[in-house]
Amino acid sequence: MFTTSPHIAPTSYCTGPMARPGGLSLGRRAQRIGQYACAHLGRESPPGRTLEPVRYARGGNIRARSRGFTLIELILVIVLVGILAVVATVFILPPFQAAADIERRAMLVDAADLAVNRITREVRNALPNSLVVSGNRIEFISTVTSGRYRRLPAPGGGSDIFVPAQSSGSFDVLGGLLDAGAVQTRSAGTDCGTNAGHCLSVYNTGQPGYDAWTGGNIAAITAVSGSSISYDSGGSGPPFATHSPQQRFHVISRTVRYSCGGGQLRRWSGYALSQLGNPLSGAGNLVADNVTSCQFAYNPGTSARRGLLTVRLDLADEGESIFLLGQAQVLNTP
Repeated sequence: MFTTSPHIAPTSYCTGPMARPGGLSLGRRAQRIGQYACAHLGRESPPGRTLEPVRYARGGNIRARSRGFTLIELILVIVLVGILAVVATVFILPPFQAAADIERRAMLVDAADLAVNRITREVRNALPNSLVVSGNRIEFISTVTSGRYRRLPAPGGGSDIFVPAQSSGSFDVLGGLLDAGAVQTRSAGTDCGTNAGHCLSVYNTGQPGYDAWTGGNIAAITAVSGSSISYDSGGSGPPFATHSPQQRFHVISRTVRYSCGGGQLRRWSGYALSQLGNPLSGAGNLVADNVTSCQFAYNPGTSARRGLLTVRLDLADEGESIFLLGQAQVLNTP
């Protein structure tokens, strides 16, 4: 390397034979490059600028200033990126994972809560002594409304009383029938478990002869008003064995089943009374998914004490699992 004047390029190197530092002769190509450089260095540099010194490279080439990055810089960048990735994994990722886990757990709780509340709400409106529990399955007969019938004639006459020994008839409803508009009539002799209409049930105890599941103590409702009900069993014998001690009757709508299997809780309704405990056609309606287990425990109680149904539902999804308990009091006073 040699120095230059701020304004005039040195010309001593441009006179005489071209030589490398150290006395070594240059090749023809290097001499041409040197002559070209000397021709330009011989001119004055513009004010405020200095001419760059000529550098000789191996092979006689003049190298420009290097640009880019070195291998050490690349390694440092890779190391720094790795450190940032570790920091993100250890300190940043867990909060996001925790938020996702909380959201997933909340969704499981909501699904279980909706399912348990639906079961317990329907069971509270079940026909007394119609609830049947078998493993992971429950079945019952749902009701629309209920009331008290007239058993004895009114003192002034003109009243219509309930007579259990009659296969068809009508009776007065004491105090009027609640939700009379919700009661649907049906043809006599049709299965009271299906969705063809509503039926009348009196004094269902679940015992032989008093069990609605076997067709005892029920008859089709053929007409209804706000103060009276007409019924017809469609059979030769009387549909009702005896009076209810409380003169109570129930209007039943359909059969209902909840069952767990294949990771799902499903609901069926409107099937025949004779299908109690038997496999049902169709897939039913999905109530809850991701179900790992469901348990039903039932204490029927006594005539003076209400029954109690306990429902436990276990759900799991992507490593998160929850279980929910629910209880429903069952009025079994017929």
